[in-house]
Amino acid sequence: MQAISENDRIDAEAVSFTEIRQRLHLYLIALWGRTFALEAAGLDVANGSRPRIRDGIVYLPASLDASGAVAPQAIYRAAAAHAAAHLVYSEPLDPTALKPRQQLLIGLIEDARIEYLAFRCFPGLRRLWLSLHPPEPSDPAPFPSLMWRLSRALLMLEQSSDGDFWIQKGVRLLLEQRHCMHDPALARDIGLRLAHDIGQMRLSMDEGSIPPMAPYRDDNCHLWYEQRTELDAAVTSEDALAAQRTGTQLQEAVAGRSVAFTPDRVAQAAGPSGYRIETVADGARLRYFQVAPQSTEADTFRYPEWFEAIGVERENWCAVHEYRPTRSDSRWAEAALASNARLLMRLRRVIGALRARHSARLRRQKTGDEIDIDAAVTARADMCAGREPDLRVHSSARTRREPPLAMSLLMDLSASVNSLDPSSGVPVLTLACNAVLLLAQSITELGSPLALAGFRSNGRHEISYLRVKGFGDPFDIAAKQRLAALEGKHSTRMGAAIRHAVTTLATQVAAHRLLLVVTDGEPADIDVFDQNHLTHDARHAVMDARRKGVHVFCVSLDAQAEPYVIRIFGAGCYLVLDSLKNLPDKLSRLLLRLVRQGF
Repeated sequence: MQAISENDRIDAEAVSFTEIRQRLHLYLIALWGRTFALEAAGLDVANGSRPRIRDGIVYLPASLDASGAVAPQAIYRAAAAHAAAHLVYSEPLDPTALKPRQQLLIGLIEDARIEYLAFRCFPGLRRLWLSLHPPEPSDPAPFPSLMWRLSRALLMLEQSSDGDFWIQKGVRLLLEQRHCMHDPALARDIGLRLAHDIGQMRLSMDEGSIPPMAPYRDDNCHLWYEQRTELDAAVTSEDALAAQRTGTQLQEAVAGRSVAFTPDRVAQAAGPSGYRIETVADGARLRYFQVAPQSTEADTFRYPEWFEAIGVERENWCAVHEYRPTRSDSRWAEAALASNARLLMRLRRVIGALRARHSARLRRQKTGDEIDIDAAVTARADMCAGREPDLRVHSSARTRREPPLAMSLLMDLSASVNSLDPSSGVPVLTLACNAVLLLAQSITELGSPLALAGFRSNGRHEISYLRVKGFGDPFDIAAKQRLAALEGKHSTRMGAAIRHAVTTLATQVAAHRLLLVVTDGEPADIDVFDQNHLTHDARHAVMDARRKGVHVFCVSLDAQAEPYVIRIFGAGCYLVLDSLKNLPDKLSRLLLRLVRQGF
């Protein structure tokens, strides 16, 4: 990705947002795989020409003049990419009891955090943003100059050569937390520490103004949420999604409704979902509003769905109902563990070695479970030499605070799992449950957080998520009884189930987070007639999961699955079994390989 193209350098005239808007849309789709609402900003004296984000819409300057070595096209691209990274990675922060200096520094750290996550996926973005971050600030005053240098150093990180001790501290604090960059609370923690140091340095800040920042960065007002009334919250949670397309057709298969529009014609639609056409400077834009039926179930969650044909993501499109399955006889679990005793013993040996690698031994302790031989020899030598010995001659084992792996097992429970495996004559679901039982037992003995669930669907409003075991639940007899009670029904709407599993998995504190999906067929549902639609949506859900730090791996029990699983999960992130014979052994070997790669 080149920061400034030759075309950008040749064009020395002012560039309007209308001229470049469509290119910016395509640019962001190429980066993030989704669309963003982009609008031209009106005249704002207080804000000047800085980009800003309001209610999920990115407002960019109506026009930019060519000045210096940086072309306006590059500024537009940099601003759009930075704002999109905020919308993807940022969450609202609490401004209560924060001073302007603290808010400013928290915003700077949040800018650095989301830019790090972005250029880790797209390295060219760092070069683009650095081209708009010259080393010399525009305001030479001490406080604005220091903020500018910190902002640039946080973008460069390990490549920074700024010699100021405070700036070096900011870079060091961010680098130390590199493993948890997806945590939005990181910005508040580091920002407050740096703001405290600024107070100790007695540097004054003009709290009526904001120091000059790079021209592509927004004002960060969207980071601070405000207290709203219930009516305001109801209005802002409305499911509204904008799609700018010419001659596009939206369809809802169940009700058989459709609406089409062109720039010179207004379309109407009937039914519980409403459409509205708005006219903008460069054509027509369709706004889609979905009125979702209210569910009386307590454990109901709503998730978006991606429509590849029109390039939009419909918010709150799917309803996932989470509940625990009824219990059944758990004697099958004892029989399954007994029949795979040799495999389980091998797993335990390997897991024991992994647990040993995950622990550290503290030496020279006053108390402990073993004698520290080196410390004891040194103490004895000191006594013989007439010196006072160091009595800290014990050692103790300590497990690292952060577990190496947090894992979520997600089983496909569509009707097809009730079919018999030709090689063994046993139902596919039985073989899958036996394999999952061994995996769950192994992960539990490893001491890592584990969640286990199954999913099936009967249309977008009826996606069942059967939680066998949550991250805080023990893998006990009750969990095994729930696992035994699983049965296959209905269809496979995989994207919504993946999003729901990732919601809890992404919050787990672990060195690595793994979602393992066990399925026997291609995504499908009764209200979808485009056979590729749910495949594209599942792929989009997998991409979102990886942006949140969750690795997704698929084990397919369908021998013909490779054409669609590689589209959903990507190369090297799936395993297609041509035979279900010895399925527990194959899945266990896969688990050990994944765990070893994660350490």
